[in-house]
Order: sequence, then C-alpha cells, then structure tokens
Amino acid sequence: MTRKITLVAVVAMLAMGTSAALALGASPQATTDVAAEQETTTAMQTTTVAEPANVTFENQTSNGTVVVVEEVVVPEGGFVVIHEAEGAAQTTTEIGTETEVETEMGTETTVAAGAETQRYTAGAVLGNSTYLEPGVHENVTVELDEPLEESQVLIAMPHQDTNDNQQYEFPEADDPYTMDGQAVTDWANVTVEEDAGETTTVEGDETTTEET
Repeated sequence: MTRKITLVAVVAMLAMGTSAALALGASPQATTDVAAEQETTTAMQTTTVAEPANVTFENQTSNGTVVVVEEVVVPEGGFVVIHEAEGAAQTTTEIGTETEVETEMGTETTVAAGAETQRYTAGAVLGNSTYLEPGVHENVTVELDEPLEESQVLIAMPHQDTNDNQQYEFPEADDPYTMDGQAVTDWANVTVEEDAGETTTVEGDETTTEET
C-alpha cells in the first residue's frame, strides 16, 4: 500500500514538473513575438517618403530686378536658379481624343484637337536664391544678377548643394535636380515694368503680390 502511494506521488510530481516546464518554455517565445510586433509597428510609424523635387513658376509682372518662384521642393536642400529661356517650340502632346456621347439618334463621336504645349531650353543663369533647407518653400524671391531690359520667358530650376557648403557654385558643383534623366524645370512669362515697385504673380483668377 505504501509503495502504491509513493508511486502515485512520484507520477504527480513528474506531471507538475512537465506542466511548469512547458509554461516556462512558452514565455520567452511569447515575449519575443511581442517585441518583434512592437519593432515592426515602430518601423511603420517612422518610415516617411520624401517628396520629389519640383518647382512652380507662374507668369508675373516685375520691375526687372527680382522674380518670385511660387513653390520649390528641394528634398536634400539647395537653390532655385533662374535661367534664360531658349529654343521655344510648340509640341503636340496628343493627336486627338475621341469622346462618345449617347443621344436619341444614336452614338455621336467627337474628336478634340491635340493639346499643344511650349518647351524651352535653359540658357544662361540670371540669378539664384540663397540656400534653401530641405523641404518645400513658397514665394521664394530671387534677385537677378542684372536687371531685365525687356519682358521675356524665364526658367526656374531647382539645384542641389552637392558639396554641402550652402554656396551656389554651378557648373563646378551643385547640379540640377533631375527626374527621368531631365532637369526639373518650369517656365513663366515675366513682364517688365520699369516703374513697378512690386512683383505680381498670376495664377488663374488669383494674383499674389511680393514687395521688392
């Protein structure tokens, strides 16, 4: 009788030890899974996508000494540079667009004329902004190296600060930002008025005035 009681006690102790071992063995794995999940969540929260380089240059009236660039994006910092525009040419982006309209008489098809746009080549540099920190900048005033003598088309082009000295030194350094192998640019008609004391940019029906 005593031997049976002893045997039962041993079996019970072994069963308790096995359960405890299983419980202790599961705990580190559970802790590891929680930590991995927290790291993944943190990584997802801190990951950001930088906005690509871009520039918006609107038609404007100027006294000839400065122009205003409405918006420029320099992901790694840099400058916005004003160039002469050369080689104006009209290009057709679409041969035509067909639109079908259902009527009581059947379906009518109309063909819209292709959209024509002008393209310019960047010429000599006329002026550049001061150093711009990485990010988006609005209403950037650029003082020209020499006053404009007549109204003309100008090109705005964001440039990098490749040697990190915050000084514009193209062509020795500070190459332009590019997209698909082409420099990022925008052009605008700048109307020069000798008596103008401010620069006005025009966008649709809205105007923005910058004192100079």
